[in-house]
Amino acid sequence: MAKTRTDHLAATRRRLDFVGTVANGFGATEVLVFLLFLAPNTLKHGELRDVAWRTIPVFVVYMAVTLPVGRHYIQNRPLRAIESWLGEGRSPTPSERNVVLSYPRNWALFSFIPWAIAAILFPLINVSAGITITAGMGATIFLGGLTSCSLQYLVVEWIMRPLTARALADGQPQRSTGLGVGLRLAMAWTLATGVPVLGVLVLGALDFTGSRFSRTRLVAAMIFLALVALSVGMTAMLLAARAVVGPLRSIRRALADVEAGDFSARVTVDDGSEIGLLESGFNRMAAGLAERELLRNAFGAFVDPSLTERVLREGTDLAGEEVDVSLLFMDVRGFTTYAERVGARHVFARLNELYRDVVPIVLRHGGHANKFIGDGLLAVFGAPDRLEDHADRAVAAGRDIVDAVSTANGSELRVGVGISSGSVVVGTIGGGGRVEFTVIGDPVNTASRVEEATRETGDDILITDATLRRLADAKAWVERPSIQLRGKAEPVQVFAPAASERGSSPAAAISVAGSKRRSRRS
Repeated sequence: MAKTRTDHLAATRRRLDFVGTVANGFGATEVLVFLLFLAPNTLKHGELRDVAWRTIPVFVVYMAVTLPVGRHYIQNRPLRAIESWLGEGRSPTPSERNVVLSYPRNWALFSFIPWAIAAILFPLINVSAGITITAGMGATIFLGGLTSCSLQYLVVEWIMRPLTARALADGQPQRSTGLGVGLRLAMAWTLATGVPVLGVLVLGALDFTGSRFSRTRLVAAMIFLALVALSVGMTAMLLAARAVVGPLRSIRRALADVEAGDFSARVTVDDGSEIGLLESGFNRMAAGLAERELLRNAFGAFVDPSLTERVLREGTDLAGEEVDVSLLFMDVRGFTTYAERVGARHVFARLNELYRDVVPIVLRHGGHANKFIGDGLLAVFGAPDRLEDHADRAVAAGRDIVDAVSTANGSELRVGVGISSGSVVVGTIGGGGRVEFTVIGDPVNTASRVEEATRETGDDILITDATLRRLADAKAWVERPSIQLRGKAEPVQVFAPAASERGSSPAAAISVAGSKRRSRRS
C-alpha cells in the first residue's frame, strides 16, 4: 500500500513536471515568436533585427533560471509536505490538507510571477525601440502569462484530484476552499478565449485607423490569435466542464444506487470548492439514510413494521384516537408447569420459536403485534392501520395460529386464543422520554379474560358476541354457555368454532372467577 502511494505521488510529480515545462516554457516561446515574427509593428527590418538580438539571449538565460527555480519552489516544496503524510499512510493534519487544497491556486499565482517580471524586463531592454513597441510587448507578455496560468490552474487541479481525494477522505470540507464553478468557467473563457479574441479585435481596430502595418504580419497575427483562442480556449473549457460533469456523473450513479436501496453508496470527495461540498453533502445524506434504515430495521425488530412506518412518518407523539378494533390475546397453556419441567433456557428458546411462527401470521392478516407478555401475545387488528374487516382478520389469524402451533409442537405446547371487538383508544402513552404504542379499553381486558375461559371450555379459540356480530360469516360458530368473566358485572356470550365443539353443555353457565384459579399464568 505504501509503495502504491509512493508510485502514485511519483506519477503525479511527472505530470506536473510536464505541465510546468510545456505551459511556461512552450507558452513563453510561443509569445516570443509572436512578438518577433508575427505581431504587427512599424519597425524597419534592421530595428526588428536589433530587438531580436537583444531579446533572444536574455530570453534563453531567463528561462534557464526561472524554470528550475519555479519547479523547486512552486512544485517540489509543497509536494514534500504532501509526501510526508502520504508516505506514512496517515491522515493529513489540517495544515497538510490545506496544502493540497490550495496547491492548484498557489501554482497558478506563483507561476504568474515570472511572467509579470518578464512583462517589465523585456520592454526595458528594448526601450530604445520606442514606447509603442515596448508597451505592446509588455501587454502581450502580461496577457500571455494570464492565459497560460489560468490554463495551468485547470490542468493542475485535475491532476491533483486523486491526492485531493486522499486528503479529504477523513476530513471533508465544511466550506468552499477553491475556485467555484462559476469563477472557473468565467476564468476559462475570459483568459483562454477572451484575451486572444480581444487581441484580434485590437489588431483589426488598429488596421482601420490606418496604422502602417505589414498586411502579411497583420493577417498572420490574427490567424495565430484565432488558433490560440480555438485550441487553448477549447482545452480550458473542456477542463472546466470536466471538473463539473465528472462529479455530477458520480453523484448521479451513486444516487441511482441509493434509489435502488443501496445506502452504502458513496462518492469520492476530490474537490475543495462547492463541488466538494456537494460530494460530501451527498455522502452525509447517504450515511443519514443508511442510519435511518438501520434504525428502521432495529426499531422494526421491537415494534410492528406498520407502527414503525407511522412513527417515522408522524413522529412519536401519536395522539389518542377512538377506533373500532378486534383484539386477539394468545397464551400458552400450562406455561408455569412447563417452565419448571424443562428449565429457563429451553423455555426462552421455545418461546422465541413460538413467536417466530405466530408473529408472521398476525402480520400476514394485517394485525399489529402490540405486546409480548412472557408467554402471552396481544395483537390488534384495525390499528394503527384502519381495517373494515378487522374481526374477520383477527379470527382468521387465530385459527392459523392454533394450527401452526399444533403442527410445530404437537402436544408439547398448546395455546388458547381469545378474541374480542369494540371501541378502544389507541395512541402513545408514557413519560420520562419513554413512550409505548398501546390500546386502552374494555375489549382489551375482555380478550384476555376470554382467553382464560378457553381453559375451562376446552376450546382453542373463543370469541365474544361483539366479534361475532362483525364477522362476514357467523354460521361456522357455536355458542358456548355465557361466562362470568373476572372483573365483568354481566356474563359475556362467547362462541367457538363449530368444528372444535367438545360437547360442553350449552346451558351451563361457566364461571371463570379469580377464586377458581390462582393466576392467569398458572
